[in-house]
Amino acid sequence: MSVRGYFVQYKFILPDNIKHSSYTYQKLFRAIYGYTQAVYKSNGKTYHYYRPGVLSNVPFIRPGKNCVIIPQSAFQKLQEFFKTGQNPTHEWSVKGDWKCTYFLNEKDISEKDIIIAVEELLSRKYIEGNEGLVKLSSEIDRILNLTEINESYKNLIINEAQKIIENIWFKEIYSSSPVLLSFYQNFKKLTN
Repeated sequence: MSVRGYFVQYKFILPDNIKHSSYTYQKLFRAIYGYTQAVYKSNGKTYHYYRPGVLSNVPFIRPGKNCVIIPQSAFQKLQEFFKTGQNPTHEWSVKGDWKCTYFLNEKDISEKDIIIAVEELLSRKYIEGNEGLVKLSSEIDRILNLTEINESYKNLIINEAQKIIENIWFKEIYSSSPVLLSFYQNFKKLTN
């Protein structure tokens, strides 16, 4: 079985004075894929903050440099970023002095590759829990074992999980992955 996706190959066109090793170039990739920021405090503690990117909430496959395979429904957000620079990671007041060209093609993706992409999405999906940032799947497991659950918190978790479950790639392959099937079954328990 194969699933359809969009193969997007892109190239950032930067002014000559901006090198590929510069922070501006790095910010462009962080804006697409998101990143984890480590903050080191003088008291010796380290705090990690996840900064989302345009594709943080969708499964994707990175087959090489400057290319990505995404569900067809995710392309509009990526295209909007290429045009405007708007993204959840950096709030640029203006797009910046860069352009992007891209090539788009439909592609059949194997079930195995889709499973890996969706499982990776699940592994990087965090929510703000009682103990700070916690993995969504772990938090669902935890609250299923509680006798009393705060309804607004439960609804927050359901809404975040639903974003994954409604993704076309998830729908196509979840029953073929023990990890995704368990996530789906726990989601159903939580919603009942």
